Amino acid sequence: MRLDAHGIEIELPKGWSGRLFIRAHGVATLHAGNFTLALQDGEFGDRSTGAMGDGAMFIALTEYRPGAGLVPGTGLFSSKRLPRRLDPTSLKTAGLAHPRPGQAGTQHFFTASGRPFCLYIVVAGGRSIRGRQLAHIDHVLATLRIRPSTGPYERL
Repeated sequence: MRLDAHGIEIELPKGWSGRLFIRAHGVATLHAGNFTLALQDGEFGDRSTGAMGDGAMFIALTEYRPGAGLVPGTGLFSSKRLPRRLDPTSLKTAGLAHPRPGQAGTQHFFTASGRPFCLYIVVAGGRSIRGRQLAHIDHVLATLRIRPSTGPYERL
């Protein structure tokens, strides 16, 4: 399934669900996972990740609004690299927005096409399957494209 909206494009494998949306503050968020996602959820998918079973994988890509000291390409968002291959050692329970037993995750802040983002990954299940999970996530991330924004925040 191909998702393409708000300057973000991604190809999801069969069996995955996903959506791209914009909240009132005018920046984009992508949610994708190999399970049914919650329709009403926060930027980092608290409801969706709360429903993850063993073997589940979740991706959130959340854009941040420039201003109030946030300048794309600087500070926390200085990396210009969207990770295409994740390091299994980066998955930690401390990397979770909402730590839950059996889950591990990672976050990566970066700027792409002049837009600041956080990539947030959560996997559920034992360490023995994380390599396979990350191979699937890497495959999905390889299809991710970010175009320059035409969003209202550029007028700030």
